[in-house]
Amino acid sequence: MNRRAGRGMAPNDGCSAMDHMGCMMNGSFFRRACLVAALLYGAAVTGWAEDGKVGRDGFDLYYKTEGSGSPVVLLSGGPGFDVDYMKEVGGFLPVGYQRIYLEQRGTGRSLPPVLSPDTINVKLWVEDLEALRISLKQERLFLVAHSGGGIYAQAYAAAHPDRVERMILIGPGGPTLEFAQWFGDNLAARQRPEDVRLVAYWDAAESHGVDHEKASNERVRAVTPSYFFDRAKGLAWAAKMPDGSFHARTNELLFADLGKQYDSRPGLRKLRCPVLIVQGHQDPVGDLTAEEIHSAIAGSQLTFLGQCGHYPWVERPDEFRRAVAEFLKKTKG
Repeated sequence: MNRRAGRGMAPNDGCSAMDHMGCMMNGSFFRRACLVAALLYGAAVTGWAEDGKVGRDGFDLYYKTEGSGSPVVLLSGGPGFDVDYMKEVGGFLPVGYQRIYLEQRGTGRSLPPVLSPDTINVKLWVEDLEALRISLKQERLFLVAHSGGGIYAQAYAAAHPDRVERMILIGPGGPTLEFAQWFGDNLAARQRPEDVRLVAYWDAAESHGVDHEKASNERVRAVTPSYFFDRAKGLAWAAKMPDGSFHARTNELLFADLGKQYDSRPGLRKLRCPVLIVQGHQDPVGDLTAEEIHSAIAGSQLTFLGQCGHYPWVERPDEFRRAVAEFLKKTKG
């Protein structure tokens, strides 16, 4: 089995790593493969307990809270997806944890006056999370991150390994962008003819005057079923994706910056805190991605779930809940 592809996925047989890195720097690869569709969104949710914010340069970084107890910061994927879908993940945390849903820079209400390489980049991304830690008066952060949020969590942990208490990484992007070599191929291998036609339609939409953000959101919706082992669940997830919940320009700017120098492995090797990685075997990110994170973080725990794609809490809720509960029990205190 090719660990890049994961069980049931097609291996990459195309370009070299450098060829793919070149592709990542153009809009087509962003839109159609791993970068734009990289980490999908969920249902709109309501019932937040309280809002908070942290002042940044020229704008406020917002977050939503739920519950009480030990703070847990939840990071959504993309990068570029609104955080609301992570409320479903927060529901798998037991009583005694305060869930803090961060509206990342360039998403939700956390919008700089101008989106540019000067306002949306990895350095500022990491500084935002550090500013949140200080605002919350926490010595260290407990991070729960999905997909592209896993890249965010790793970047922060690599920069501040002494300021992370625990991490749970769910279907995370890698410690480098190596996974981009096979991610798009794995998605393409799963697409049915109707998916291909729909993606092509939205690829062409901008040339007919459709707004870039609108076309990108619909393109992501069209690719969503390819992230799931169970296609019916993937179609249902796509149907409830709120309009405007993906911020394409934010995604593009962050991946462009990540493509220049991102490698969190040196910092992750200094990390000395409990880490759980939950990976679906049919996740297009590939088993190898999770194994590389596991290799970089001493003492980390890697849990694979079979017949499961990029959303373990949707496709394998009982197994996901058990893995999280056991990790929390083992690492309490």
